[in-house]
Amino acid sequence: MKRVTIIIAITLFLLCLASAQFIIFSSQGEILVLSGDYTEGTFILKNDQNVDFKVVSFRKYVVLDEKLNEVGGFRLELQKTIYNEWTSGESREISYKLFVNESVKSGNYQIVLTFWGFLDSGDIYIITAKIPVKVIDKPLIFKEAITYVKERPFSSNYVLNGETVVVFSHINNLKNSIIPLKASAYLERNGKKYLLMTKVVNLTKGDNIVRFEIPIPYDLPSGNYKLVYLLEYPGGTYSFSKEYYIQFGVELSALSLKSTYVLEDSKNEVYITLTSERDIKVNVTLLTYDKNGELLHKYAETVQLQKGTNIVRFSLSPAPPGEVKVLVKVTYDGISLGERSATYHVIAYPKIDSVTYRILYNGKVEFTVAIMNENSKKIEGVLHYRITAANETLYKGLKDITLFPRENKIRLEFTLPEGEAKYQFVLSAFGRNTIKKGTVYIEKQTPTQTLSSTSSRSTIKTKETTSQLIGREHKEKKTWTMYFVGILIAAILTAVFIRLVKSDKKKKRKRPMPKRKSPLGKYKKPKIPKFREKTELPKNK
Repeated sequence: MKRVTIIIAITLFLLCLASAQFIIFSSQGEILVLSGDYTEGTFILKNDQNVDFKVVSFRKYVVLDEKLNEVGGFRLELQKTIYNEWTSGESREISYKLFVNESVKSGNYQIVLTFWGFLDSGDIYIITAKIPVKVIDKPLIFKEAITYVKERPFSSNYVLNGETVVVFSHINNLKNSIIPLKASAYLERNGKKYLLMTKVVNLTKGDNIVRFEIPIPYDLPSGNYKLVYLLEYPGGTYSFSKEYYIQFGVELSALSLKSTYVLEDSKNEVYITLTSERDIKVNVTLLTYDKNGELLHKYAETVQLQKGTNIVRFSLSPAPPGEVKVLVKVTYDGISLGERSATYHVIAYPKIDSVTYRILYNGKVEFTVAIMNENSKKIEGVLHYRITAANETLYKGLKDITLFPRENKIRLEFTLPEGEAKYQFVLSAFGRNTIKKGTVYIEKQTPTQTLSSTSSRSTIKTKETTSQLIGREHKEKKTWTMYFVGILIAAILTAVFIRLVKSDKKKKRKRPMPKRKSPLGKYKKPKIPKFREKTELPKNK
């Protein structure tokens, strides 16, 4: 009788199932599991039907591959199998533990869950839900690495010397045991590694973070670098890289001069423009050199820079005439941040070196003013003159002059009375005057030229006595007499020599006739006798 009751109950239950309705619960979440290992966690099932269940009971599951074929190698355990009072629209977390054999290949699968749902009325629903499953054969899952500048997290891809570069990533260990990982980070440029950092991290099951902070030294040269982040473990490698431009953040933008031409006793000013992306103290050094490369002055200053544009001003001392080179260096703790140079010219004042004069005749005097222009270019000036005698001004005026490089000679002629006269010459150029003064003495004289000079540092007086003039004239006469006698003797000798040469040319050379030889020997022709004829008779004594 008991057996008949059980059979009737089973028959009635099967009849109820045959008349049951099929519905689906939606799911959220994905199960990630390592082949040959297990995983545990939760997924969400939602009753999105218009039905309130009194009891929901888990019955079975099957695992399907991507082709919807049932596969084995999976074992699913739910923490609870019966859920009471599951109302419409309610979501519940389902705790699970999933085991996967080593024979299961990596890929995407889905677990199809089957539940029975019972209503207060006794109606039965067959509920299905699908949970996606991903099987992998590597135990670590590397999330994308993140890098930034610690001092400026939202900056672009450049970093300043002295700042710190941060790089990190999340690593999910699916294995239920510790996995050792070798991590390294460094900068690379032209195949060379800089600032290498390494460490070994033991990854536990679940989420792990590997992080590096790389401080950028102040002496690292500016340029493009590649940040390399490398993770290595026995089953594989993960690498990440990003380009960074490293710079100090301080730039010597411009070097300007107040003037490119200054007078020799004037100062000049230099303006240095520094742009900075940070608040920092730097050393600014300014050097000046003359045209021969010799150091003239050195200026040094420590400047506190603010973010933005900074102007540094230097006042330069007067320099000698010629070209002056200005060299500016910016450094930080001995590290060069930039250099710039410029040149300017120092203009020399023209100077009156000397005043000389030459006494001509009839009181005429020629003055020669020697003016030195040390500049490499011609300049314009004005020469003022004043001649006085007996406290009266004889001549006064000016002359516009063009002074060429090096020495210039300006000649002026005046007629002066006998006696002492004073002269004054003033050179005006670039708003500055140079003065030369002196005296000249005019005596009664024949047109004999007398040369006198005056230096630039003293006043010269020229006076000649009568005895000196007589001695000079006597000496000159004696010299001229000797010159005249010498010339006369030379002329006589020359005339005699010419005459002798001419007389020799007039004489013709005759060849002597040969003498005849007599066969009888020497013969002398007899002399004809002389007879005296007496035309008168002798006188008586």
